[in-house]
Amino acid sequence: MLFRYLEDDAFLAFSREHKHLYAACLLDLYERYFTGAPAFPTPQVVTHAIYDVMRANPTLWNESDDFGDPLPEVISAGRRRIRRAAANPTETADKALVIARQIYGRLIAWGWLEQEEYGLRVTVDMSMGPLLVIQRLASLNRDVSQRFGGLIVTVRLNLEAVEKLNPHIVDRRQREVALALKEARNQVDQFTRSLRAILSDLKRIRRTVMESKTVGDRLEAFFEEFVGQLLLKDFESILTFNHPYRFRDAIVDLAKRIAHTPATMQVLSEEYRSAGISPTLSEAALDVEGDLLAIESTFGQIGEMFERIESFRRQLEARVRNTIKYAERGSQGLVGRAGDLVSRLDRLLGQERHSKAAVEWSIEPLWAPWSEFHHAPSREPRKPMETQALGERPADPLYEIRKQLRLEYIARIAPGPAQILSFLERQVPAGATREARFMLLQTVDDFLAFDAARRIALTKELPTEIARQFELEFAPELPPHDCEWLRCANFIIRRRAASQRRLHA
Repeated sequence: MLFRYLEDDAFLAFSREHKHLYAACLLDLYERYFTGAPAFPTPQVVTHAIYDVMRANPTLWNESDDFGDPLPEVISAGRRRIRRAAANPTETADKALVIARQIYGRLIAWGWLEQEEYGLRVTVDMSMGPLLVIQRLASLNRDVSQRFGGLIVTVRLNLEAVEKLNPHIVDRRQREVALALKEARNQVDQFTRSLRAILSDLKRIRRTVMESKTVGDRLEAFFEEFVGQLLLKDFESILTFNHPYRFRDAIVDLAKRIAHTPATMQVLSEEYRSAGISPTLSEAALDVEGDLLAIESTFGQIGEMFERIESFRRQLEARVRNTIKYAERGSQGLVGRAGDLVSRLDRLLGQERHSKAAVEWSIEPLWAPWSEFHHAPSREPRKPMETQALGERPADPLYEIRKQLRLEYIARIAPGPAQILSFLERQVPAGATREARFMLLQTVDDFLAFDAARRIALTKELPTEIARQFELEFAPELPPHDCEWLRCANFIIRRRAASQRRLHA
């Protein structure tokens, strides 16, 4: 499936001596014609664009392809030919046009471009496979810190919007906020890739620094690549507005709260199925749970990646610091120059010149807090790797207590048929009838059971357990129930006789 949409010779463009030129041409064509508004250029226009890339980047060719003077500009003239903007054509321009046509022909042959005929008109297009590859190359060509800027704040805002969903929301636009969870999952994956890209760049810079032949090349590589490119861009991104610890706890708590809120999970599952992300409601629930778990686990373990980046940065800086330290100990460093200066001063004093010259200086004794008899432990052979079972995920007692309290709260705030039945049995004597306005509410549980019974009488949807023993009739014409807990319309509760209960059963 990886190479299903690519030609067999597609990557020949990046495996030969002119790979940088082919990459520049493909990126330029992608930005010009295959992004933004739809465009269908002709072969002459595409050749013109390739010529412009060659004229703007003559250094992409090797020494045997010297163009001499800068190439003249060309403009498209009709469908059949290309005319030059310069008044007098040159041999260099003709050679460049031939090479541009050769590059265009190779891109057609290798499957990067394809020609389509519409009547008498021939246009150039890029198929799906090469388009996806060039899109990825174009994203790699941009600055990493710009591509991943502000993701931490965006993830937190998306989760806060998702947390507000509940089944009572019927507005279509408000319910579509559920799709922000999938976007938050994608953004978390992108942020993880950004940290891996920074770590990979640090390894590349360390390799470049260590492979430098001279101290000057090593320092130049360090300051140009690490300080100029990585430190001032990517590190500024992850250490300021994109710091992994900025909203880590808030994001983890949001993901946990959403996962343990059944009403919100129900809305998310329904919207996943409606949007076509999941085929069924059960699979949608699993997908939602998987996205939340991925967000929670990523930010829960992101500290290890960040610490590894910090450790790598410190090692790189220590290597360069040691390089400067030992370079200064040579004859051309500060120590050598200082020694030469002291010798010259001694000779001047020996010749009794400047005998009264004095330099104000303070000499402090060298003192180390470590004993000279304490040596570093010797290296031991590395222990072989042992296969062990993975340990269970560490449990948070506080989180488990909060989870249990939340479940108890949910079970109490929405009493079931058993709680309602127990309340009615206490309020209505056997074989009697009682109006709701005469009921006495003493506790919060009595109030919740009374309110649930009032809703059952209003909707006339009696659960089977209650219908076996009681009948509830809504009676708005009678005086209402009015107490310290609530004021509501009246309803009547009747106990069924034993024969009626057997018949109902």
